[in-house]
Amino acid sequence: MLLALLPGQAPFRVDQVMAAPGLMAALFGLQVLLAGALSWTGSRRAWLRWWLAAAALLVVTALFFGLGSWGTSDVTKLSVWLAVAPGRGTDGEPFWHLVGPLISQLPYRMAAVHGLVAAGYGLAAILLARHWQLPAWAGWWCLFLTASPMLRGFLQNGQSRQALAVLLLLPLMLRAARLVRVPWGLVGGATAWSALSHTTFPVNLLFALLPGLLSANGQARAAAGPRRRWAWLVLAALAAVPALVLLGPVALQKLNTYASQMSFFSHYAVRREVLLLQGAMALAVVLACRQRGLGLRELLSCPRSRVLGLFALLYLALQASVEWEWWPQITFRLADGVGLFLLISFLAWLRHYRAERLLLPALAVTLLYWLLGRILPSGEFRCGYDDEFLCIPDRWPGLVRY
Repeated sequence: MLLALLPGQAPFRVDQVMAAPGLMAALFGLQVLLAGALSWTGSRRAWLRWWLAAAALLVVTALFFGLGSWGTSDVTKLSVWLAVAPGRGTDGEPFWHLVGPLISQLPYRMAAVHGLVAAGYGLAAILLARHWQLPAWAGWWCLFLTASPMLRGFLQNGQSRQALAVLLLLPLMLRAARLVRVPWGLVGGATAWSALSHTTFPVNLLFALLPGLLSANGQARAAAGPRRRWAWLVLAALAAVPALVLLGPVALQKLNTYASQMSFFSHYAVRREVLLLQGAMALAVVLACRQRGLGLRELLSCPRSRVLGLFALLYLALQASVEWEWWPQITFRLADGVGLFLLISFLAWLRHYRAERLLLPALAVTLLYWLLGRILPSGEFRCGYDDEFLCIPDRWPGLVRY
C-alpha cells in the first residue's frame, strides 16, 4: 500500500521540495572562493590555512550536493524504502543493508549520503594534488571533478551507490596505471568495500585494472616482458572470481531486466557540454604536445599517454553506444565510471608534462556549464512533479515525512 504511493518508473514525483537558485548559487560561489583560497595558501605553503580551506571546501561540497540531490528519484526511493521496506532496491549490495539503520538516523537520509559521496570525489582530487606537489591546484581539481558534466549521472542524478563503488576502485586504478603507489592494504580494502556496494562491480573492476596492461614504461616492459601483463590478467581473474560468485546471479538478473524489460536511458554522455569538455581536453593535449615537441611516437611510448588514450577510447565507445542506441539502457550506466578514470588520467597527464595551466579551458567549460546551464535555470524547475537535481528540501530534517 505504502509502496504504491511511489511510482516504479521515472519520472518520479518527489514532494516536500522547492527551488532555491539563489541559495544554491551562493553555495556554488562559496566553493569557487574556497578553491581560490586553496590556490592562494597552497602557492605560499601556508599549510594550516590550506588544510582548513580544504576542509571547508569539502563541507560546503557535501552540503551543496546533499541538498541538491533531495529531489532526485534514486535518493527519494531509497530514503522511503528505508522506512517502509528496508533492504529493497539493494539486492546483492550487502554494504547498504549493514548501514541502513545508520542512514535512517542521518538528516535527509540518502541525500546526506550522497553529499558525503560527492565530498569523497572532491577529497580524492585534493589528495592527488597534494601528493603530486600541486597544492595550489587542489581546489580547482576538486571543482573540475565534482562539477564535471561527465559525472552528471553519478553526482547530479543521485546515483550514490554506484558513484561510491567506482570511487572506491580509484586506488586500484591509480596503482594499476602506476600513477600513485597506493599501499596494497588500502587498495585491497577499498576494492572489497566496492564489491559490497554495487552490482556493477565486476565491470568497474575490469575498467580499473585495464591500465595495468598499458602503464609499464619501455624499460620495464623490456625487463618484465609479457610477465607483468600476465600478472595483471591473473590479478583481475583472481579478483573477479569471488565477485562473480557473490554478485553474478543478481548482476545477471539486473542485466536481463535492463536488456529485456527496460528502455529508459539518458543522453548525458553525449550532451553538448560533454562534447565541449572533450574538445577543451583535446585542445589541452594538442597544445601541450606542441609546447613539449611531442609526436605520435613519443606519445605511444609514454605510459600516461597510453592510459589517457585508453579511457578516452572507452568513453567514446560508450558515447557511440548511447548515440546509436546499441544497448544504451546498459551502457549509459557505465559512462560515468569511465568518465571518472578519464578525468583523473587527464589530470595526471597534465601534471606529468608540467602543463597544469592548460586545464583552464576545460575548467572554464565545466564551471560555465554548471552555473549557466544548471544552477541559474533551476528556478524554473517543476519541483514536486519531476525528479530534478537542485530541487532542495522545503523543510528541516525533523519535519520530513517518509
